[in-house]
Amino acid sequence: MPLESTMVCLDNSEWMRNGDYTPTRMEAQHDAANLVCGSKTQQNPESTVGILTMAGSGVQVLCSPTDDMGKILTASSNIKIGGKSGFASGLQIAQLALKHRKNKNGGQRIVMFVGSPVETEEKKLVKIAKQLKKGNVAVDLVSMGESEANEAKLTAFIEAVNKNSNSHLVTIPRGVLPSDVLITSPVITGEEGGGGGGGGGGGATMFSEFGGVDPNLDPELAMVLRMSMEESRANAEGQADAGGDDGGGEAKAAETADRPPSSAGGGEQAAAGMDEEEMDEDSLMQQALLMSMGETGASSGATSSSSSRGGGGGGGKGDAASFLDPGFVEGLLKNLPDVNPDDPAIQQALNNTRGANDDDDDEEDDGDSKKKKKKDKKKKKDKE
Repeated sequence: MPLESTMVCLDNSEWMRNGDYTPTRMEAQHDAANLVCGSKTQQNPESTVGILTMAGSGVQVLCSPTDDMGKILTASSNIKIGGKSGFASGLQIAQLALKHRKNKNGGQRIVMFVGSPVETEEKKLVKIAKQLKKGNVAVDLVSMGESEANEAKLTAFIEAVNKNSNSHLVTIPRGVLPSDVLITSPVITGEEGGGGGGGGGGGATMFSEFGGVDPNLDPELAMVLRMSMEESRANAEGQADAGGDDGGGEAKAAETADRPPSSAGGGEQAAAGMDEEEMDEDSLMQQALLMSMGETGASSGATSSSSSRGGGGGGGKGDAASFLDPGFVEGLLKNLPDVNPDDPAIQQALNNTRGANDDDDDEEDDGDSKKKKKKDKKKKKDKE
């Protein structure tokens, strides 16, 4: 953007107390003015911005054109409301401030917010506009609140001051944040972005990489929005890449998300070392058995079951039987995709497991019976 010096003229009259803009005209104007100041200084590092108020005790220059954003924000932070706005005198003093700016290079521009009735006669306004045009001063008017009453005068003024489409009239509808309208208007995007003085425009949005927030004004919010946008963009690209494989990537992600976590390292290594696309039913069943062993060993319920079968927590056949509990494995297999629990090979494996457990139970019963017989013999011998 070209080098430019800008004077921002603020309306601080009694009319700015109205609440037809959120929260008031004054607060809405303040946010919009900060947006204008930030964008002007960011578009070119040598551009300068000044601020003046048009009501109260009279026109007051709060800040001469400067590139120090801190001074600009401080000047616009504590503005008092009162009196009537001097539209004509505000324009003339703004022109003088630009004429006496330190850096004489670059263009000159006045951005004036109008939130109260313009009492100056249209004939005088046109005369001032011609003087500004002769001095190569462009003017952007931001009309808010009294747009219908001021429309004829403001339109005549812009037509008189306009030179090669360098001046614009932007009307802010009631209930709409002025900053939301200005961000896509020629006031922010420049002469090339807006396309006329109507306040619309299809130019590129300023600070689009920060969600439309000026990082100079709110760096924390701007960075949060930027990170959020980058994350959303990355997620969208990832979904697009996955969708390019006939939905296969989404199916894999869903299967992985639904799979219960395993505490056994062997089960995780087996799952990591095998390509799911190449796994047949036998491989899936083997992986399921490994995972079930890990989960059963990690759960307290399985531990208590192991203790009841094995007679203490010492391990051996009782622990192995609990790890390969047929009922648990059969229930797990029913929830696995592409696995048929009624497959003859799977049923045979489950039957073999049941048979092994039954044999263990029989051995335990035989052992208990022998112990009982020994006790009976000892009691009988003691009685004799």
